[in-house]
Amino acid sequence: MKNKLGYISALELGVVSNYNIVNKIESKYEVLYLKDTLKMRDENQNMEEHLSKSDKMTYGSISGSFTPIPEETVKRKRKYTTTQWLTLITLAFGNFCAGACVSLQAPFFPAEAERKGATPTEYGLIFGFFQLTIFITAPLMGKIVTYISPKFLLNSGILAVGVTCILFGTLDLVIDTKAFVALAFVIRTVEGIGAAALRTSCYTIIASQFTEGIGTTFAILETFLGVGLITGPTLGGALYDLGGYGLPFYVVGSIVIIDAIVIFFVLPDVEDPKVPKKGNMLKYWLHPRTIIFSLSVFTSFNYIGFNQATLEPHLRNFDLSGLFLGMMFALTGTIYAITAPGWGWLCDKKCNSQILSLFGCGIQVTSLLLIGPAPFFDMSPTVWIVVLSLILMGFGLGAKLVSAFTGTLQDTMNRGLPPDLSTYGLVSSMIASSQSLGAFIGPSLGGYFLDEFGFRKASMTLLILETVLIILLVVSICTSNICTKKEDTMKYETKKQIPNGCLPKEENIENGCLKAISNGEITR
Repeated sequence: MKNKLGYISALELGVVSNYNIVNKIESKYEVLYLKDTLKMRDENQNMEEHLSKSDKMTYGSISGSFTPIPEETVKRKRKYTTTQWLTLITLAFGNFCAGACVSLQAPFFPAEAERKGATPTEYGLIFGFFQLTIFITAPLMGKIVTYISPKFLLNSGILAVGVTCILFGTLDLVIDTKAFVALAFVIRTVEGIGAAALRTSCYTIIASQFTEGIGTTFAILETFLGVGLITGPTLGGALYDLGGYGLPFYVVGSIVIIDAIVIFFVLPDVEDPKVPKKGNMLKYWLHPRTIIFSLSVFTSFNYIGFNQATLEPHLRNFDLSGLFLGMMFALTGTIYAITAPGWGWLCDKKCNSQILSLFGCGIQVTSLLLIGPAPFFDMSPTVWIVVLSLILMGFGLGAKLVSAFTGTLQDTMNRGLPPDLSTYGLVSSMIASSQSLGAFIGPSLGGYFLDEFGFRKASMTLLILETVLIILLVVSICTSNICTKKEDTMKYETKKQIPNGCLPKEENIENGCLKAISNGEITR
């Protein structure tokens, strides 16, 4: 119904908007018609005959038939579907296998490489080159995923990781030192390419298939990846003691290949009806908030890599048993795996990702001040202070990594990029590249700084990076709040110019499937 000015009242629009929203819910509860002030289409009028009078409701001058939707019905809509459960289970197991495959050689490969004549620098680079390969190839995978199926890319990546894992177990048969080192580099390079495909496609799939719970889903996958990284060395050491150098790689590699076969038959296809668009990757990467979130991921994995190279020498004076030392290395990953789903839940509850990341940075700073401890503290290092530091590190990692993924994805959408595979590929490649760059630089520079300055001063380089990140986050949060206040002011001023709380007669509400036309008809 039009008023004297030819406008449709906000109340009328609100009822129709509610109609369209509820009508989209696939349940037995339906909105069937609105009468008196609004004319409905013939199809809705025909449905009126099936209504009972008890279904009628009246609100002011507007009446209609409306069956209320129980709150529990709406909540059920947010649960995972069968397809989503299959996707989540297959991806989670794939991440677990990939994590175990990458880390299982840590307890015995250095000694084996030295027996072959390789130097610590050479086998150290063999470890690091895997992460460097992911850093270089992940952006390429982010582009490729828009042109081929994410399922195919995921399957190819897992298959490559499994095959190269088995091939790495055959290096024991190589006698010549140069051939051993060269083949190790080649195999790790191919494995890195497969891991880049696996990570990028995983992040792309969860971004496209779990739009209502991205943070929680991402955290679950990260938890399984963390569990794989934690159990990998333990499993590798046990199999090495049982059957020698090759057995760990043969067993785990075979499991990964079997997982690839299962994924091929079980994982549903991920379809994207939109035509992939050519985006400017450099422009995307150079956006301020993208830089901040990528730096958050980088500093997290830089800290992990730093500890891998320097923590054992730092604890050597305490004469710890191998079991206790291994438990300390696994402590951070365990805390991260336990707490990551909680951080994901907070992100899905629309908590500000930048604030969560800032909170995680604060925890990381506390951890870095204690792990040495910092040279300006008049205290000596103790085992239990280091344990406390590693626990705090696990909490901080969860807050920073989960919020970085969800925050980057949300910020990308707010900048106008479409919710399609090309966008998800950009975000996924950024996360994977930042992870790998941090994992490569951390141990590479960590060993150098340890030799030059000692552990306590070397850890201060990480503290400087965290401080810079905190400053950038504070500036970004303040800037975002100022922009939000300006937008709210503009909306308020615009609203004051609309008389009687009404909307113009030709206003078109696209997302609500509603269009108000001058003759007062409502179309959807």
